Amino acid sequence: PLFCHSLLTVNLLFKGLQWTSPSGLRAFNLDTRHVIRKGGEPGSLFVFTLLLIGAPRAKALKNQKSNVTGGLFKCEISESDNCERIEFDNDEDPRQESKQDQWMGVSVQSQGPGGKVVTCAHRYQKHSRVSQSVLGRCYVFSQNLTINYDDMDGGQWKFCEGRRGETDHAWYGVCQQGLGVTFTKDYHYVVFGAPGARNWKGMVRVEQKNITLIERGIYNDGPYEYENDNDNFKHPNNPVSAHSYLGFSLDTGHHIMKSRDLTVVAGAPRANHKGLVALLKKKFIEQLVVEQLLHGPGLGSSFGYDVAVVDLNGDGWQDIVVGAPYFYMKDTDIGGAVYVYINTAGQWDNVTPIRLNGTKDSVFGLAVENIGDVNQDSFNDIAVGAPQDDEGAGRVYIYHGSAQGIKTTPAQILSGKEHSLRYFGYSLAGNMDLDGNSYPDLAVGSLSDAALIYRPIVNIRKNITVSPEEIDLSVGCDSSFCFTVKACFNYTATSYNKRLTISYFIEADGDRRKQGLNSRVIFLTKTHPESDVQFNGTLELQNQNAGQCVSINVGLKDNIKDKMRSVVFEVSAEIIKAKLKKMGNGLPQIMPVLDATQPRQAVTEVNFVKEGCKNKRICYSNLKMENSLFVYLCSAHNIPEFKLTYEKKDLAVKVTVTNKNGDDAYEAKLVGKFPEILSYSGVRSSNKQILCTANHNGSEADCLTSYSYFKVRYVFFFVFFYTSEAKPSQVSFGGVVRAETAMKTEEDAGSLINFTFRISNLWTPSISPPPVTLHIHWPRDNKDGKWLLYLVKVTSHGPEKIACSPQSEIHSLKDIWVCISKNLVSTKVLSCEKESKCVVLKCPLQGIDGTAVELRSRLWNSTFIEEYASFPTITLVVKASLVLESQAQNIILKSPDFTVKVPVSPDSDVAQFGVPWWIILIAVLAGILILALMVFLLWKCGFFRRSKQDDSIPRYHAVRIKKETPGHSDGKMKPGALEKKQWMTTWINDDYS
Repeated sequence: PLFCHSLLTVNLLFKGLQWTSPSGLRAFNLDTRHVIRKGGEPGSLFVFTLLLIGAPRAKALKNQKSNVTGGLFKCEISESDNCERIEFDNDEDPRQESKQDQWMGVSVQSQGPGGKVVTCAHRYQKHSRVSQSVLGRCYVFSQNLTINYDDMDGGQWKFCEGRRGETDHAWYGVCQQGLGVTFTKDYHYVVFGAPGARNWKGMVRVEQKNITLIERGIYNDGPYEYENDNDNFKHPNNPVSAHSYLGFSLDTGHHIMKSRDLTVVAGAPRANHKGLVALLKKKFIEQLVVEQLLHGPGLGSSFGYDVAVVDLNGDGWQDIVVGAPYFYMKDTDIGGAVYVYINTAGQWDNVTPIRLNGTKDSVFGLAVENIGDVNQDSFNDIAVGAPQDDEGAGRVYIYHGSAQGIKTTPAQILSGKEHSLRYFGYSLAGNMDLDGNSYPDLAVGSLSDAALIYRPIVNIRKNITVSPEEIDLSVGCDSSFCFTVKACFNYTATSYNKRLTISYFIEADGDRRKQGLNSRVIFLTKTHPESDVQFNGTLELQNQNAGQCVSINVGLKDNIKDKMRSVVFEVSAEIIKAKLKKMGNGLPQIMPVLDATQPRQAVTEVNFVKEGCKNKRICYSNLKMENSLFVYLCSAHNIPEFKLTYEKKDLAVKVTVTNKNGDDAYEAKLVGKFPEILSYSGVRSSNKQILCTANHNGSEADCLTSYSYFKVRYVFFFVFFYTSEAKPSQVSFGGVVRAETAMKTEEDAGSLINFTFRISNLWTPSISPPPVTLHIHWPRDNKDGKWLLYLVKVTSHGPEKIACSPQSEIHSLKDIWVCISKNLVSTKVLSCEKESKCVVLKCPLQGIDGTAVELRSRLWNSTFIEEYASFPTITLVVKASLVLESQAQNIILKSPDFTVKVPVSPDSDVAQFGVPWWIILIAVLAGILILALMVFLLWKCGFFRRSKQDDSIPRYHAVRIKKETPGHSDGKMKPGALEKKQWMTTWINDDYS
């Protein structure tokens, strides 16, 4: 039996289903179609070991005083749901101990058939009136799952009990023995981990199980501890510090440090807040000492949460796999990692681990397991659990070993989502063959535990041949029959040798048809209703030595063009899922699966025999090409006539291709690329051997012979194109009007326009050129005498320099003059026939094969601003013609005017129209309205009121005193009796003053 920490229920998945994981990786040989489900009590955290299932949350037994204690179940590996609880630990003394939530069954380990079984409860408590200790304990059973009470069996495995410091957490008060437990590979020792011992530093204890030590000659063999009571665990140089949780995970093996020595690999996931793995060896009688430390690289990564010892590369030295489920990297999607250390003959200091990364929040590496050689390639493989991957459904990743160590791409990904599982991959157990199919099986734990059985791997050998081996078109190869394709099949497997039904599929020219091309062959026997190039069927292979073959007649289609490339045939095969039978143990028969490391298809090619080639498969041609400009010579009354023209269709390129003393050139192609001013028009060939195809704008043409190969030694043809050019093709004007005196440079006049006139191949070099003149009708100014096109410079390009006349029309800035005119309001065409005054520039042509005349000019900006700003577009027309200056009768000039039109438009900032009266009226009214609104608001705010006297100024009352006339005597005032005056607030003006 195998063990796996997990929760709730057990699912054993059997039978042959080939499926695809969500990540797109194709499943290899895990059978997930038929499910055998083993269920426990609701909420019991049903943990399984295939036959032995731990349920750490199972209800208490009858004689236990607690409610939930956990337990161990045994189940048959069959489709029946018959699990039985093993009765043990059925007592409890509440005065001394507590088994409530002790989690019996949290770990289960077996030595295999005939060996012992161990299971633990790491939360077992011992207490007294004044103290309580979480010590943990383990039980060992014999192979019949009973306690024989020999030196090995029983529940006395509680080594933290009775020690000094049993009640002190700094020593053994929180020992938690049994969270990690395993047997050594030789089954001589049982190894316990107690991660809570000594202030959660943790400890590892190795004890022997053999009860006949004297017979084996072994004395004083343990127990061994790291560290024992005699060690100073607080020593400053101690490599494992407090709160490291040493013993949280365990594995053992030989050939790790030295070839024959036992090494214990112990994980400490909290060491230094990163985690480490300690490699321990026995020393003296009771000690385990550190030989090597593997340090975790990431803060909080829990490096060492699980460990596995496995020889991945087959060199005889055991490699180490370490899980770090909480490893992360900033700004990445990495969530968990597994580090693979490849052993270099016991030397670990310079080993750089290979890191396998999980997806974000997946807890990748929570469980790692040696699952044996699941794909039978002689290299052991591993499984990695990621229980929170796939939105909590969980996944298990299968990685194959190799001669280089490990293949970093998973060979298979198992998902729990398809079976409605949660936290699938929480624990793993493997490397045992349960069903006798010669393949190791894998158990996967989850919140809804599952076990998956590996299927036998077979390799279907596919061989395809063609007869005859080449296609010879000269010996009657046609659509009725050309050759025969033969495909043969057999299979090989390590242990499977039964009848195997396969389906096969044969296809012709598959890659060619994917490119949108037609197949060149057809299958004369049809099995596919919609295709004559696909053939499929089924075959039964009775055993590995019984092969089967199928033959197909093939025909060649008519008028095929591609004889250079071979015809490709592909054959593939799949296993047909048959109805499965039960095996003797009640398990369904397991169907085999194809080896995913082998090619899925077999391919063969059949070549065409190359006609006209010395070597039937390789042709050595001698293609050469010459080209020149050309014009046809017509005749009238048997007299050759030169037709001089500037029409678009008259310009041609003569191309001559030769293949002198060369093999036939298959699929010869000529590619012509033309400049912007040329466009492909057509092709002419005397024997109609040449076919040309142009692209959408005529700037490129591909020319092929009408045959699939170029056999003739000489061929010539003509490629026609037309030409015209004015750069830029459209110009604009704008800005302000400038006087002549304000213009200092050529750019001040206006936009630049270059006109180019090319005259090509008017006659052959062997004939004296006739006198021909190029006449250019130049729109110099408009009808009012204002500049339109200001000619700055005339140049020529060709064998000889051309001088155009009159030279007086080539101006400089001193000739500039400007006048004023009214605007027009309709569209405008400025040509020599109307609206412009033209001058004729005459350019004599002499030996002008490939001559070009270029006129550099400036658009007179001021004229267009003043005269044509109201027009959306003005068209400037420049005409050119060829004039024959000879009366020779055998030279005929066909010379229609050639016209170049240049659209001219004003810039957006040029005002084109006056402001309408109604816009002015609206603007005035809007201004008055705004002014009135402002006045109203100011009035409401009291802006126009006079200010009042401030109340803070003191007030007073005015009074008047009644008038009194004094008496006079001799001009002198006579004093009279004084009268008391009364203060008055009202009076009469005449009486008072």
